[in-house]
Amino acid sequence: MQIDPRHLIQLATIVQSGSFAAAAAKLGVAQPALSKNMKKLEQRLGAPIFEKIGRQSVATELGGTFARFGLMMLAADDQARAYARHVATGQAGSLLIGTPPSLADNFLAPILADFLGAHGDCKVELRVGLVAELETLLSTGQVNHVIGPARPLSVDLQLETQPLVEDVLGIVCRKGHALTRRPEILPQHLEAQRWVAHSRGSYLRMQTEDGLAKFGVKSFDIALDTDSTETAYKTVAKSDLITVMPRLPTILSDHMGTIEFLALNSTAFQRPIGIIQRASHVRSGLEAAFLSHLGSELARRAAVG
Repeated sequence: MQIDPRHLIQLATIVQSGSFAAAAAKLGVAQPALSKNMKKLEQRLGAPIFEKIGRQSVATELGGTFARFGLMMLAADDQARAYARHVATGQAGSLLIGTPPSLADNFLAPILADFLGAHGDCKVELRVGLVAELETLLSTGQVNHVIGPARPLSVDLQLETQPLVEDVLGIVCRKGHALTRRPEILPQHLEAQRWVAHSRGSYLRMQTEDGLAKFGVKSFDIALDTDSTETAYKTVAKSDLITVMPRLPTILSDHMGTIEFLALNSTAFQRPIGIIQRASHVRSGLEAAFLSHLGSELARRAAVG
């Protein structure tokens, strides 16, 4: 049996309004057309849905049952309209984001927490991985934005980058380390150290090796190789090992009481952070709101740092 959903909504409105005339005015239809539709619904059901009591048309038990179905449809319609308004104004929807490990915990996580607190209907799917892996997820539509180092995208011309904030790499070591007492760090000082290195194949590892080579460092004695930035921070905080990390995630981390960030005088360690997305992707209202919030927060935190 095929029932027109509009007829159930009209039935619910009649029951809610108390009369055909009031319902017709509320629905914006002519009363004769409304009466005709109720007759069609009765024919579908094979039983009356209204009965005359005095001069009033009152819903029968069957009419009341189907009016409740109509009320559920009205409620769903109201919810859908409200959600659509939230989506259109950037208050609701989904964010599909990727970021490398060096930016996930101390950098992006608190910004996402602030945004989620102000957008209760928002859902975030955050993928953490190497930059090359994230760009593959981006190209295949599994994420819509990657927040990460704005490296030259020579492999996939379908991706584009919007710069967000300038950042640099530097040496991270424990407080009181011998390097912290040097007025200037030279290549030979770094060659004498043992290192915590980032995982092979990561963009941070490639940048570290390239930057150190351009700085003049000829040997790189690796004591620990890890893909965990937390492990790197905690290891250097409790030993004489050193590592390379981006400045902003480091100075915003919870580890600054036990570690220090030492900048190196070399342009090879520049690491701008940007938003990478498919060139064809059209941002939703929620995505535009989040990326605007992200840019503002990055600028504010960079200034504080």
